[in-house]
Amino acid sequence: MDRYTSVSPAEVGLVSGITGAAVGYTLAPRKYNLEQLLTQKPDVFEKSINTKLLAKSDKVHKTAFQKLKDARKTISEALKNNTAERKLAELLQSPELKDSYKNIKGFLPKARLQTAIILAAIGAVIGTLGSVMCGNKQA
Repeated sequence: MDRYTSVSPAEVGLVSGITGAAVGYTLAPRKYNLEQLLTQKPDVFEKSINTKLLAKSDKVHKTAFQKLKDARKTISEALKNNTAERKLAELLQSPELKDSYKNIKGFLPKARLQTAIILAAIGAVIGTLGSVMCGNKQA
């Protein structure tokens, strides 16, 4: 008599989600880089920097944040003229903007958590759907 161990789709989804989270956390960058920061959507950018900490910080950090905001504004205006890629390349080479990024880098959240959550959700969905579609074909 054969003995089968059945695994439910929920269990497969859970394990796939945990695996996805581990892979996402491991492979994700530690922090957002300058290019990601300049090209994020406005609402994501505003959420990415803790304004309460920034308000309590010194003038150097506030100035750096303002320079980043100005650079983002320049890129959004360049989008209208279809020159955004060239403008972004120019800004990424700017020593002034690089220094601003270094000054504000401590205020940026880790990108690892966001990537881990996204890959966990994707892994869970794919694992569950794959388990349901393939199914346990027991006799």
